[in-house]
Amino acid sequence: MLKSRNDMIHIYNSQAAKQMVDIIVQKYISAFEKLQEEILKIYKYIFNEI
Repeated sequence: MLKSRNDMIHIYNSQAAKQMVDIIVQKYISAFEKLQEEILKIYKYIFNEI
């Protein structure tokens, strides 16, 4: 993920930027969704108190 972020900093071509967004969506969104599920399982009681 860090490499993708570093590569994206210097993208000035719109097609290359779109390709990078597609890669991010394919690779990382599901990982963040899984992380969210695990956090909610573990800390659900805290979120309910807020």
